[in-house]
Amino acid sequence: MINGKANEFIDGLYYGDERFFLYNGKKYLLEGWSENGKLQLIMYVIENSNDNFEWHSSLQKGEYPVDEFQEAKIFNGKTFWEVEDEIEWID
Repeated sequence: MINGKANEFIDGLYYGDERFFLYNGKKYLLEGWSENGKLQLIMYVIENSNDNFEWHSSLQKGEYPVDEFQEAKIFNGKTFWEVEDEIEWID
C-alpha cells in the first residue's frame, strides 16, 4: 500500500473509520456506520468515474463487514489483498 500499511488500513475499518484512497485513477471513499441496528460498510467512487461503482455490505450485529470487503472481488475482479500494493491511501 502506498502511503501506509495495508493492515492499519483494514484495522480501522473494524471501528467504522472512513478511508479515502486512490486506485486505478479513481478516488474512493470507504466508510462504516450504524443504522437501524445494522453495521454498514460502503465504498463508492467520488472522483474520476464514468460508472456508478459501489460496494455495500451490512451485518445485524457484531463487527463491520470488513471480512466481506477483503474477500469481495471488486477491484477489476480482484480482492483488496490482490491489489493493495497499487492502492494509495490518502486523507
